[in-house]
Amino acid sequence: MERRAPVRPPPEGCMMVHDPYWDLVHEPREPAFDAKRTALLIVDMQNMCAHPDGWMGRLGKDQGKPDQLRERFEFIGDIMPNLRQLLTHCRRTGIEVLHIRIAFRTNTTRDGKRGLLNRQDETPLVPFDYEILEGIAPLKDEIVINKTSVSTFNSTAIDQILRNMGKDRLWMTGVVTEGCVELTARDAADRGYYVSLVTDACASSTHAAHDDAVQRMTDGNVIRARTVSELVALG
Repeated sequence: MERRAPVRPPPEGCMMVHDPYWDLVHEPREPAFDAKRTALLIVDMQNMCAHPDGWMGRLGKDQGKPDQLRERFEFIGDIMPNLRQLLTHCRRTGIEVLHIRIAFRTNTTRDGKRGLLNRQDETPLVPFDYEILEGIAPLKDEIVINKTSVSTFNSTAIDQILRNMGKDRLWMTGVVTEGCVELTARDAADRGYYVSLVTDACASSTHAAHDDAVQRMTDGNVIRARTVSELVALG
């Protein structure tokens, strides 16, 4: 009889989300870990989205709400040591690292998704916003992918890039868990990639939103929930 992985209990204060369909089918199989076939995806960990002085932080300040995203930036600060640990591990073991960021071809962002970023007449984007956070900045020859959509797969050549390099196992990190991370992870899984959501290397504007997204995404284990320590232990 096939053993099913135990269902992880929800974080305190988070309602358990479970589709009973998954009790009727076999748990999706996942191949053994292979560093040569694995890639780390770091989503939107750029100043625009993840630094208090970036565009999102300035947006709140310009509207007289300097603490509007305080939980977000504190949450990001909390996961940064975990992300740095995983990034260091990947660089040491030869796991491919892909940095994904929002970046437009035009100053007006007219080439991007309608409404993804607005109020730029009041709070304009500046070059600082496009830079990856200090401490996890790309090394020479690491791939940086610019996107203009929520899911990386909808506005970039990431699928072709990964397949060219023979990568079919993805470790998903970044911000926000229920937004760009989730849509990228779901699109990847739908294309046949084996996806691990690194739960302690992702963040949202609130812990409640993060916890809810983790529960929804990993129900049924089509996308696996894993921690940095679990991934590092794979070798």
